[in-house]
Amino acid sequence: GRMGLLAVSVGVFACLAAPWLLRRTPTAPAGAGPGASAGTAAGDVDTPCGEAYRAMAADCRPSRCGQRVIDDFVSAEELAALRAIARAGMAHGGGGGGPTVLDLSSGALSLGTQFVSVFHKVNATGSPPLATPAQWAALERVYARIAAAVSAAFGARDPRLTAPTFWSRIDGGKAPRSAHDEYWHAHVDTEQYGSFAYTGLLYLSDAGADFSGGDFELLHPDNGTARAAVRPRAGRLNVFTSGPEHPHRVRRVTQGERLTLTVPFTCDEARALPGDWLREAQAAGATRQAR
Repeated sequence: GRMGLLAVSVGVFACLAAPWLLRRTPTAPAGAGPGASAGTAAGDVDTPCGEAYRAMAADCRPSRCGQRVIDDFVSAEELAALRAIARAGMAHGGGGGGPTVLDLSSGALSLGTQFVSVFHKVNATGSPPLATPAQWAALERVYARIAAAVSAAFGARDPRLTAPTFWSRIDGGKAPRSAHDEYWHAHVDTEQYGSFAYTGLLYLSDAGADFSGGDFELLHPDNGTARAAVRPRAGRLNVFTSGPEHPHRVRRVTQGERLTLTVPFTCDEARALPGDWLREAQAAGATRQAR
């Protein structure tokens, strides 16, 4: 079933950006789209896998660990669609202290210091649907290609999409209002969320043009010093194994708005999103008045 709204209230803010990657360009299946032949970017890292991965399902656990950066992963049309969905959903809310989160797997949307249901907001106000059919189709294609990139990068044959998968917008002009707004602290995704085995970040805005600061920083697990930094660029994908080998943080955004789509995968079938979750979200995000 779906995650409850409150289940993302702590974890989502702590991982507002988590780019990760590996060294060779993933080999995508024929017809995979823009990400199929895109080159890798600076910041790729190879890391020994820890013992925790041995307990994962054999068809899903990584045969190699690390992080990979892939540029130009989505087309201009897909990029516009993902931005439009975020804009339409976030128009019904907005975090009070910098970060705003929109999670379509649960409907959770930041509003002030709390979460509300974006689906309820859309239906209660008679607003236009969250996205057009073409935009939903673009989102579905992008999810599938990121799964293929994870498989190719880490040797995971069957990674399952898990929750929360969310857009995050960081407004550099807003000061934090609570501890949950302090997105810049170091963390490990498997500890933060539990279900994550692989994390993907698709950047939807450009550092330097749209915002200042906000670089992703991979840290050494032994001493916390910087290991690799990735500068967000629209259409750049970061994928990485989510375990304790990869603590990371996001540098503070000092001005402008940073927009990212986080796409995580699990090896626990019980924590995977159901196959029809996106169609359910599409139905929930259409106004009843328009039906």
